[in-house]
Amino acid sequence: MTDDERVKILGKTEVKELYYRLDDVKYNNISKPRVLSGIEDLDYNISGFEMGLITIWTGLTNAGKTTVMTMIAKKTIEQGERVFFFNGEQTKEDFKNNLYIQASNKKDLVRVQYRNSIVKDTFVTKAKAQELEKIYGNKIFIFNNESARDIDTLLYAMEEVRKREKIRVFFLDNFMQIDIKSDNVFQEQTNIMEKIRTFAVNKKVHIHLVAHPRKTERFQVRLSEHDILGSSNLSNKAGNIISIMRMDKIRNDNKEKEKLEKELLNLDYDLNTVDTVLEIIKTKGQNFKTSLVGLQYDRELRTFIPSKKLYNEDKEKIKYNYEENSKEELPWQI
Repeated sequence: MTDDERVKILGKTEVKELYYRLDDVKYNNISKPRVLSGIEDLDYNISGFEMGLITIWTGLTNAGKTTVMTMIAKKTIEQGERVFFFNGEQTKEDFKNNLYIQASNKKDLVRVQYRNSIVKDTFVTKAKAQELEKIYGNKIFIFNNESARDIDTLLYAMEEVRKREKIRVFFLDNFMQIDIKSDNVFQEQTNIMEKIRTFAVNKKVHIHLVAHPRKTERFQVRLSEHDILGSSNLSNKAGNIISIMRMDKIRNDNKEKEKLEKELLNLDYDLNTVDTVLEIIKTKGQNFKTSLVGLQYDRELRTFIPSKKLYNEDKEKIKYNYEENSKEELPWQI
């Protein structure tokens, strides 16, 4: 077949080989490039955030999705990376203030009273702000929300910062804030997701994508990949899907909460320190064994830290209390 015939069939002016021999590919024992979240149990289970993949983050309203994104962005920068943010629902001023609060110590915070009211806002000191400006000022690039927010404009901006600033980690918060111009919503969502996935794969970058869940049952606690709002292609094209659950938003008489607490205890988490739970719904991580990761929320610094783990003696005491008060078969009895 001539080059002209191949171009006619494939409809391309530049045609690459359609197949290769195995020995054309050089074997190497070098790990794939990735960044870590700083949450040990999460990194172990998903093998870190590999380049060329999308991680979808989901969770009910006010679960802490944006907080987790800021926290992971900070950890990503600590590993020598730069990052790009699309903040569809957050002003650039709020984003910067929340980042600076997360990156500070409590002694660096100041409370400012609003006029003569009881309302107070939290900021960092001027000295701390100047210090953080030197750390983050040229490492975080934020999409201008005054620009068109369609997928083609967004991807153009992402490609610009990838080439100019060598950025490999992108945060899109959230999927539903990308403008849709077609009446066929699901088809356009499919097209948007395909473009995002193609960008991640071809450019060898990692994309953190926040996607809200569809309306769930009133007492539903845990989400599945089918609960993510929009086309099913969102879930299908993601390498990781992680749900964020706030424990204080679950009613104490909810049987699902009791089951969740028992599973956490089986994983050695101290239930007194678990404010939020990450559930790994889907992953390509090679080490995936457990789906739950417990986090503790620091309200002053607006960030999460890993929850404490129990020593065996403390764990056995809590198990005994559960066994005394429950007739159900417990996870550690199976």
